[in-house]
Amino acid sequence: MFQPIQSNTIVQQIIDKITQSLIKGELKPGDRLPPEPELAQQLGVSRTSLREALKTLGGLGVLIAKKRGGTVIATSSSQAMLDPLIFSLIIEKGSKEELFELRVLLEVDAIELTIKKATADDLVVLEEDLNQFETSIQDGNLERLSQLDLQFHMHLLEFSKNPSFARICKTVMQLFAYPMRNALEQIGAERVLKNHRALYQAIVDRDLLRAKEHLIKAYESFREYL
Repeated sequence: MFQPIQSNTIVQQIIDKITQSLIKGELKPGDRLPPEPELAQQLGVSRTSLREALKTLGGLGVLIAKKRGGTVIATSSSQAMLDPLIFSLIIEKGSKEELFELRVLLEVDAIELTIKKATADDLVVLEEDLNQFETSIQDGNLERLSQLDLQFHMHLLEFSKNPSFARICKTVMQLFAYPMRNALEQIGAERVLKNHRALYQAIVDRDLLRAKEHLIKAYESFREYL
């Protein structure tokens, strides 16, 4: 399966080889990798370099070391697989405007999927989110309100019924938890609730154009408090 590696960047090349094998379907979730001596020989690398590469992939959640069963390809995704994305956005992030545009693009697309796929039960969950938010306004607990605000948005992503897309969106949303709290404090909880209820009603009515227009308009207000 594996051909010898001819490169000075051995560890990264090993990672790339395994990644490409997954992409091509030569390796599949649940497959067991050859024993280290055999795999190192196939790749033409030292066992030290191989162990370092396997350790990196293990830390990313791609590989799982079994106590008595060697190393296997993970059969389900984990947050560890998406952590590099959030760190890259933090470390190499461009302007706030660029990140804001990324969030708008993702959530506008998510709304389209949610309107198409949300079930009656999903709508009940969204309504309950809004009811909890309204009740919490009376308490004036900003932390609780910001949590419920984020929860509403996370449910919108979840109800897109596309787990891979939703995971990526939720990862990006982590960057906005703190700005959302600040915006909530500045804009006011009542206005946020009004915006959310208008968006919710557009989803209930399956009115995609109205939902997108409302979402973009709400984001324009939010932009001021980034």
